[in-house]
Amino acid sequence: MSRRTRGAWLRAAAALAVIAVLTGGLAAACGGASGPAGLLEGKVTLGPITPVEQVGGPPNTRPYAATVEVETPAGDVVRTVESGNDGTFSVRLAAGSYRLVPRSPEDRPFPYAAPLDTTVVAGTTTTVEIAYDSGIR
Repeated sequence: MSRRTRGAWLRAAAALAVIAVLTGGLAAACGGASGPAGLLEGKVTLGPITPVEQVGGPPNTRPYAATVEVETPAGDVVRTVESGNDGTFSVRLAAGSYRLVPRSPEDRPFPYAAPLDTTVVAGTTTTVEIAYDSGIR
């Protein structure tokens, strides 16, 4: 192999290595890491929806359309999901530990939901419930 051919071959191999590293990093950042994946499903509710709740009466909650950020344990946001008007959401994630961070409307303390830690297991469905506090008292 000539020096010129060998140099071109090495440059091509280096370029492919860079592409592989960038693609793997992008997939991980998007929550689509190359490893096995699982499904994360959830239901988001808001309550109370009235200031008075009667024993034996109807539930004092309703489904809630919300924005939830999915973070790694290091705090990197890998996905942002929106629950529908029925309060449900679903997202495929690489197996691992995550923190779900429900977002409140800008510049408002309510409705509020606390962050929730969960683990996604490859090949299975993990189900979570996120309860927003409406602030009604």
